[in-house]
Amino acid sequence: MQNFTKFKNNTQQTPITASLILISILSLGSGFILNSPSAAFADSDSIHTEHNSKKSEIQPILIPKNQLPPPLDRAVIFREISSGGITGATYQTTLLNDGTLIRVKLSDANDSERSVRRVSGEQLKQFKKLLQTHNLTRFNRLSYPAPRGAADYITYTITNKEGTFQYNDISRDGLPNKLHNVVLAWNQLKTSAKPLTQ
Repeated sequence: MQNFTKFKNNTQQTPITASLILISILSLGSGFILNSPSAAFADSDSIHTEHNSKKSEIQPILIPKNQLPPPLDRAVIFREISSGGITGATYQTTLLNDGTLIRVKLSDANDSERSVRRVSGEQLKQFKKLLQTHNLTRFNRLSYPAPRGAADYITYTITNKEGTFQYNDISRDGLPNKLHNVVLAWNQLKTSAKPLTQ
């Protein structure tokens, strides 16, 4: 009590000191008020960012049996049929057991756009191993469609020994991880393939 009386007397004697103390108290109080909403926004932003970081899932649909491509020939281990886009052309790219990569334009009587390349033995080995570890049987006959209203997209029909699945260049990033990994590896394989030496 004596301390409080002494403090009161001091503040009465020095109004400037009392004013400084009052300003300090108000500043601290306003700081708490201002910091609280910003903390709430920070939490909200972190939740929003975490939600956006999750890959949006695409609900697959079943490919009718009458729309499935023919099974692979014995010498083929992987096949991609791409169709649509602005030109509407359809191309078939097949990977053979010996690493030969053949790309043809379907319905081209002259076979004028045939491309024959080869992947290295190590690349072929790694790709085969990826197909074995990423068992794609559970994705057989599943199609991951583009959103309604989408246009000029390319549809890819992929077939290996375990079945056929389908996606497009819009839905690619929404594929399940195993399918996405196989698609990425396949595209890298196509890019790295070398022309056959004459």
